[in-house]
Amino acid sequence: MSNKLWEAFRVSLRNDKHLIRRYIILGAFDGILVAISVLLTSVLARESTPKIVSVVVSGIIGVTISSMWNTMVVEVKEKREELRQLELQMMRKLKGTIYDYSFKISIILTTLSHSLSPFFGLVSLIVYLSTRSIMLTVLISAVILSGLGILYEGDLKEKIGTAILMFIAGIVASLLSILISTNP
Repeated sequence: MSNKLWEAFRVSLRNDKHLIRRYIILGAFDGILVAISVLLTSVLARESTPKIVSVVVSGIIGVTISSMWNTMVVEVKEKREELRQLELQMMRKLKGTIYDYSFKISIILTTLSHSLSPFFGLVSLIVYLSTRSIMLTVLISAVILSGLGILYEGDLKEKIGTAILMFIAGIVASLLSILISTNP
């Protein structure tokens, strides 16, 4: 049984590593944008450091739970359909096979990757707590976002384009947070 599970794990990683990478990038992107938005708003509202920490962490936890549920719902449906299609092609049930186990393991891996990656947003909080510089925090967060863009699939030109778009997203989120916070 353990050999079958190990082989299923390897099959899952081989077949879905692009999907796992995508979920990590998406979750980290969400976590960083939430962290920087909440952090900026809290700092501009002159909240205390303990309050800032709790609000940012709370926001990241909210994104984590959302990511987990969304991924589970989507991946369970997708993997069930993939298994059903494979069963139709093979003209037999695959319950208890490596295919069945690899689809289940894939659901777990994608859910974990999308659920845990929003915690990358803690980097923004740590930068702010270390430097007390909101400008440096925004800049480093935007640079990290662009780094995530480079991790996406595609050729170098596509990666650079995605990196620029993600950098801009960080700046836009920051500017909107400032605008909202300073205009009651």
